[in-house]
Amino acid sequence: MSSFALRLCAALCLALAAVPAQAQVGGWSYLGWANVTTNDSTGDGQDRWQSFSTTTSFLFGPEGTTDLPTGFGTLLEARIGTQIVTPANTRTPAPGDRPAAGAIRAGLFTHFARGGWDLSLGAGVEAVGPATRILAIQDRFHRTLGFDRLAPGVIAGQVGNRLRPMGHAEAAYNIVIDEAVTFRPFASAHVGLESYARVGFDLLVGPGFRNGVIARDYVSGQPYQVLKRVNEPGISVLFGADVARVFSSSFLPSPGYTLTPVRARLRGGVLLEERNFSLFYGATYLTPEFTAQPGGQLVGTMQFRISF
Repeated sequence: MSSFALRLCAALCLALAAVPAQAQVGGWSYLGWANVTTNDSTGDGQDRWQSFSTTTSFLFGPEGTTDLPTGFGTLLEARIGTQIVTPANTRTPAPGDRPAAGAIRAGLFTHFARGGWDLSLGAGVEAVGPATRILAIQDRFHRTLGFDRLAPGVIAGQVGNRLRPMGHAEAAYNIVIDEAVTFRPFASAHVGLESYARVGFDLLVGPGFRNGVIARDYVSGQPYQVLKRVNEPGISVLFGADVARVFSSSFLPSPGYTLTPVRARLRGGVLLEERNFSLFYGATYLTPEFTAQPGGQLVGTMQFRISF
C-alpha cells in the first residue's frame, strides 16, 4: 500500500509535468508559475502543529490571458504541495498532542468566471505517511542546519500511510467597493485527507488583485496571485477570515482525537509589486484543530517572485 501510494503520487506529478506539451497541442500556452510557503517559525517564531507547507501552481491557457475566462477548462492550473504537522514539543511530546505527519498532494484545477462568480474546480490525489518521505527529508534538513529534530519516537509514531482521492471546489464573488477596494466573500468544499466545508471573505485593497488568477494557500487560506505582470505596480493589503466545519481528518485519526466543532482562520497580508519582482508576506491566526490542543497558533506565509 505505501509503495503503491508513493508510485501513484509520483506518476500524477509526472503527468502534471507533461501538461505543457499537451497544452501546445490544444492551443494553450504556459502562462507562468507561483509558489507560496507557510511556516510556523515565520509567524509566532515556533515550530509546532501546522509546522510547514508549500504550494506551487503552474498555469496554462490562451496566450495573453490576464483574467479569468468564461469557459470551463479553458484555463488550467497544475498544483503540487507538501504539508508537515508536528506535536508542539518534537522531542518529548505532551500526552494527547497530535502525531507528526508528512503529506503530499497533486491536482489539476480549472478557473473560470460565470455571472459575476469566480469559480475553481479541482481533482487529484493526496497521500500521507512514511511512504511520502516528507518527514525524513525535513529531519535531514534540520540535522544539516542544526535545527531541532524529531525524536525517533515521534517519527515512529507518525500518521500511517494513507492515500485519498482529492476533490476541491471554491466560489468567490467580487464586490467592487471602489477602484482600489474589493470585498470577496467565498465558499469552498474539500474532500481528501481532510473533508470540510468553509465560508469566509477577503478584503483586497490596492492594485495587486484587480486582475489575474487568484488561488488560495491550503493551510493559511491566504489568497495569492498566480499570473505575473497583470496589475499595476504598488502596495496592496488584504484582510480575511473564514470558518470551516471539518468532517474528517487523516491527520487526527479517531478515536484517539476529537476534532474541534469549528476551525477558524483570521489573516492579513501585504503585497509589494514592482515591474520585475513582487514580495508578499501574510500572517494567519489558526484556531485549535482538535479539542486537546491548548491554543491557537500564528503562521507566516511568504511569496517572492522575480520576472526576467
